[in-house]
Amino acid sequence: MKIIQSSEIGKLIKDGDSVLLTGITGAFAEEAIYAIEDSFLQTAHPANLTFYWQAAVGDMDTKGLSHICHEGLMTRGIGGHLNGCGRRMTEFSRDNKAEIYNWPQGVCVAMMHAVAAHTPGVITKIGLKTFMDPRIDGGRMNKAAKDNLIELIEIGGEEWLLYKAPQKLDVVLIRGTYADEKGNISMDKEGYKLGQLAAAEAARATGGIVICQVEDIVEAGTLNPKEVEVPGILVDYVFKAKPEYHWQTSASVYNPVFAGKIRVPLNAVPRQPLSVKKIMARRAAMELRKGNIVNLGVGTPTDISSIAAEEGCSDLFTLTTESGGIGGVPAAGNDFGCVWNGDAVIESGAIFDMYDGGTLDVGCLGFLEVGPNGDLNSSNRGGLGIGVGGFMNIAGGASKVVFLGAFTAGLHKGEGPEYELGNGRLKIIKEGNCKKFIHKIAQISFSGEVALDEHKEIYYVTERAVFKLVRAGLKLIEIAPGIDLQRDVLDQMEFRPIIAEDLHEMPAEIFNEEWGGLKKIMEE
Repeated sequence: MKIIQSSEIGKLIKDGDSVLLTGITGAFAEEAIYAIEDSFLQTAHPANLTFYWQAAVGDMDTKGLSHICHEGLMTRGIGGHLNGCGRRMTEFSRDNKAEIYNWPQGVCVAMMHAVAAHTPGVITKIGLKTFMDPRIDGGRMNKAAKDNLIELIEIGGEEWLLYKAPQKLDVVLIRGTYADEKGNISMDKEGYKLGQLAAAEAARATGGIVICQVEDIVEAGTLNPKEVEVPGILVDYVFKAKPEYHWQTSASVYNPVFAGKIRVPLNAVPRQPLSVKKIMARRAAMELRKGNIVNLGVGTPTDISSIAAEEGCSDLFTLTTESGGIGGVPAAGNDFGCVWNGDAVIESGAIFDMYDGGTLDVGCLGFLEVGPNGDLNSSNRGGLGIGVGGFMNIAGGASKVVFLGAFTAGLHKGEGPEYELGNGRLKIIKEGNCKKFIHKIAQISFSGEVALDEHKEIYYVTERAVFKLVRAGLKLIEIAPGIDLQRDVLDQMEFRPIIAEDLHEMPAEIFNEEWGGLKKIMEE
């Protein structure tokens, strides 16, 4: 192992290399990425790189993988998310400045193990009959992406997808908290474990190098062997990062709770004001039962945890995160991936094994568009590819999936719907000018057909209507009190759903400022 300065990193990477980056939000080798960018802008090298990443790396704004989005620097990108990597990444993809492919986050994580073990890739049913399927888009996010990186195969008479493993990873960028003089890496202050060991093994298996960013370098023998996450025999270079480039997340410099060092009282969770988001979260929470293992997606679904706290039933179910958090309360925003007062933090690869294997009882996820057969788009917003993240693994593994989203939207700011709510009723003041239940969705992120074949329970929860997926299509099972069925629901859809014979109103109580009914429902 050799200790270097970050300014040397650009010289260690050759033109045409494949570079793998581990991390999520701000927990990545940030200074290494900036060093690569600086080297390219000053010398035009390294150039024509292929980048691999697992999740949303950045702050959805300027931090993160936006800094590799220069023509000639990155010529191909394969990752689990785009939008979370910064605005430039989504625009870079849209403008065909590089070949961009999107794979499910669970596949991206598993791929490191596949490369390390010299297997052909990741074989899974996750992504069948979605835009991952080569019969549809093969995971391509733009016109520049033309290669077939995903193959449809048959095993035992069943269809599977083979996500092909890269032949070589020339450079792997990881991060930890401390490195000793032998290159052993600990993660004392990290909020999660995102496959650093598997990534280093993958580099070694293909003749690549491992560069690790750390907070500090300590004397050999200092680290407890059980706390070493990556052994020094797998690490080639280590550099000490500047503090401003080694935040715990994109939002927090360091929170000891996220590192599991302390616990804090959670009984003071702020109450959410009454809103349509709160109504949707309340109705979705009604699908949870005592003892459930649950994953909450980003956006409105994250509100379910605060709803449960407000209703005094957080202890009745266990929340999990794609980054390996089990128990406690998942952090939101740019702290996403971390957990308040978690019971355990395991490797992200292990949590995705649990998800894909069916351990997850309920997944609560957001949606952008829904088609007549229950197919759903969560990965393309207004023609801008944002990526799926862990969505496909969660939706594909959970026994019950509850999708949440507003019934209509606005094409531009100020053009969305407006509501009046309270006193057990909902009134539409102004309708959004963009329908979301439409004949043809922009991208298939979820296959209703596959879900039904796997005997899953699928619900679509909006502020004014609730649908259940059946073999014949979407069945309307509930409407909000105060809503006109024809004007506010059917006229705002491009297709006609099946209307349940026992169509009834959503519980009026969830439209009031105070509720207090969730615990009883969950304990039924």
